[in-house]
Amino acid sequence: MNKKSPSNQSLHIIFAALIISIIGHFVLFFGVPLFAPSLPIASSDDFIIKTDLVPEPLRKITMAKTFKRKASISNVAGIENTSTSSAEQGGSIDQQGQAFRLPESGTLYYDAYVDGQKYQTGELSWVTEGNQYRLYVNIPYAFIGPFVFESSGSVDSYGLAPTIYWTQRGTNAPRYSRFDRDEKGGGKMFFSEKPDFTPDLLPGTQDRFSLMFQFASLLNGDGSIDEAGSIRALPVVDYNTLDMWQFKSFGETVSDDVPSLGKATLRRYTLIQRESDPYKRQVDIWLAKDLEWLPGRIRSQEASGRVLELVFKQKNPIKPS
Repeated sequence: MNKKSPSNQSLHIIFAALIISIIGHFVLFFGVPLFAPSLPIASSDDFIIKTDLVPEPLRKITMAKTFKRKASISNVAGIENTSTSSAEQGGSIDQQGQAFRLPESGTLYYDAYVDGQKYQTGELSWVTEGNQYRLYVNIPYAFIGPFVFESSGSVDSYGLAPTIYWTQRGTNAPRYSRFDRDEKGGGKMFFSEKPDFTPDLLPGTQDRFSLMFQFASLLNGDGSIDEAGSIRALPVVDYNTLDMWQFKSFGETVSDDVPSLGKATLRRYTLIQRESDPYKRQVDIWLAKDLEWLPGRIRSQEASGRVLELVFKQKNPIKPS
């Protein structure tokens, strides 16, 4: 009887490992409904614009000045943002406008779900020094490595002003959006995905992650804004687009939508889509009062139908440098 040589057994083990890896990639990117049941989501038809809406107009901010210290934050991409002004929270901003206060720095941990299937715990690092901020999100995934997102920049007359927004999936090359701002908050956008696409940068423009912290800072400044049914519009940058996003507010409610907080005061915002929008993206954000209005829960359904959800687990403070 012929026996398999050790080398043949090694080849079989390697082949089996490759098959498992391929199946893992397939499950992660395409989904297997039988094994990953979807979480319930609101009907997208309820949040499609069929008539013109009148959103709250963009307003300048009045920055709360709560501390003084030297500001210097370097992001993972190697870009350093430094303040040459007063280094108070808000820097040299001294104007009349909507109250605005940055949440304190901290590391937040979230349970990550893809199509209802729980993955490893994700980490969100929020760091502010003077009038600068850095937001770094790391969501681990098996087989292909982590999903990483970073937004960093400063605070200008309209609130958070990202300088760079980039993302990377596993070992894929990073994709970035660069904000080339002028002294009035405008300027030009540059995208790694579309080098020839350089749209005008509108004052108050956010990226997909900074927008949540813009909302949090506005609520920290004045918790009475954005009553139920109101619409807040802001320009938002994605990987290769710059569009006006409009969010419907559900106002302040007490619920257990963030289980780790128990019965908690939350503000829910839902992205409203235009009927002609080809992306059909659904985004829901629950901001938690007990977390200085930082995200308690984030749910995003992409055009493909894939649902990514982050649910707050715990927060650790970051000691000032």
